[in-house]
Amino acid sequence: MTSLCIAADVPPTTALRWIALLESEGLIERHPDPNDRRRTYIRLNDKMTAAMTRLLSGG
Repeated sequence: MTSLCIAADVPPTTALRWIALLESEGLIERHPDPNDRRRTYIRLNDKMTAAMTRLLSGG
């Protein structure tokens, strides 16, 4: 999450609000790090991955 905030150049509160919205819309998934309970990974779900692939390939 911290890396995501830094990469997006937004305050953590803004990033967390957007992450919550994207998750509620079913576009992303949160996955806990099995080695560090303080860390959470964010990734696109299968539907969104397919949509981004189509978008970036021009289709």
